[in-house]
Amino acid sequence: MLKWILGVIVGYIVGSAVMMGVHIATQPMYPPPEGVDVWDPDQRDKVEEWMETLPNGAFALALLAHMLGTAAGAATTMAIVGRERIKPAIVIGVLFTVAGIINIFSVPHPGWFPFADIPCYLIAAWLVGKLMLKKPAGAAETIA
Repeated sequence: MLKWILGVIVGYIVGSAVMMGVHIATQPMYPPPEGVDVWDPDQRDKVEEWMETLPNGAFALALLAHMLGTAAGAATTMAIVGRERIKPAIVIGVLFTVAGIINIFSVPHPGWFPFADIPCYLIAAWLVGKLMLKKPAGAAETIA
């Protein structure tokens, strides 16, 4: 049980760090207006105004950040907890889905974004989980 708790906590931290890193790395493509600090909670209104002006490309990059962060978190959790079952990856996918839903209600997004974003967490976690599952001993590799 301790391995599970540690795995989920570390996986969530790693996934969040990757997600934030991608957000930071891609921010220069769509920089905020002069004088707006996206990390300053006192400037929340200015940040929301700016977000309402962003093109779809900026939100596509956010979607990429969410998927990569979830994938990194799921991979980390699977590596710590074990690769016999997909459940550790799915737990991370659920946690990031909850955080994503909170995000959707916290800041402005285009109408299409929730329909792409909310499923992306579970899809990314499931894909990583499937890829990382240990193959049973003696299982033949197939190429299809």
